[in-house]
Amino acid sequence: MIHSWNQERWAALQRARALPQSLLLAGPRGLGKSEFARTLAKTILCPAHPPGGLACSDCASCRLFDAGSHPDFRLVEPSSGEGSGDNADADAVVTASSRFIRIRQIRELDDFLELSAHLGGHKVVIIRPADRLHPSAANALLKTLEEPPRHTVFVLVSDNPQRLPPTVRSRCFRLTFAVPEKQAALDWLRRAGIKEEETLLAQAGNAPLAAADMADGEYWRSRPALLDALARPQASVGDVLSSISTDEVGPFIAHLHRWCYDLVSFRLTGRLRYNPDHASALAAIASNMNLFRLLDLMRELVSAVRWQEHPLNPRLVIEQLGIRYYRSLASQHP
Repeated sequence: MIHSWNQERWAALQRARALPQSLLLAGPRGLGKSEFARTLAKTILCPAHPPGGLACSDCASCRLFDAGSHPDFRLVEPSSGEGSGDNADADAVVTASSRFIRIRQIRELDDFLELSAHLGGHKVVIIRPADRLHPSAANALLKTLEEPPRHTVFVLVSDNPQRLPPTVRSRCFRLTFAVPEKQAALDWLRRAGIKEEETLLAQAGNAPLAAADMADGEYWRSRPALLDALARPQASVGDVLSSISTDEVGPFIAHLHRWCYDLVSFRLTGRLRYNPDHASALAAIASNMNLFRLLDLMRELVSAVRWQEHPLNPRLVIEQLGIRYYRSLASQHP
């Protein structure tokens, strides 16, 4: 599927004289990069697609692709690391918790790349999210990207391309995905039957697919109670923090980060980004908070996003961040 806001990128790619052998689809989450990559792979493998068009969806190649059994296509994603039995994997220990793409997965592509295409055309490899390549896996992939096999296309998909080694990025043709115009995104959400679309879109950083996913997730269900607690500076800190379960550490960090961002933004610019439906509460808090303490907390929250990938005590994370937030509200502003 090529979403309406990505049609021009698709057209530009199709107009190119030759398709690059290594592509990097880069941009924020929720813009349809994975769907774009799969549509591109299916189209490359389809022997019947017209120039500039899409795969026919009717030939043997397309039917195999749709069934998930195309012999000339590989999808490489993070592995849980269970049952690897590979002592040579330097990253095997960390994958169980952080879900990297491991070096073993890249090495397993060797046989696939050495053989000729089963259907006589191209071969395609999608790697997503490419920014989850462990350093050892990225180094192994780099050797292949430097001298890619003929008639083979690599498509790397990344929400955070800056996390990729510069050597890998430099070997790829970069196709950058940007958020669509707000009205186009809202129209798409309404056609999809999404309610509270404006608030959802703001929460998702104007990425429509991320907003749609958020509407059905734990993050959105937990939002009313968590924001109500954050909006009450005089609330009992202990009662608020004890009401947040350890299973909610991810949503708690995400809500707190967006809430604090809006507080800082409103204090400095008078504008909100993520929580326009709580403008009154944010304005009241922003006028009295300690800006410097809140900025320190924002820096800690950026690190806390990475904490979620490691086996730290979630209760300790909730209490530490929550206490620091309430302290920034209780302090006299500078």
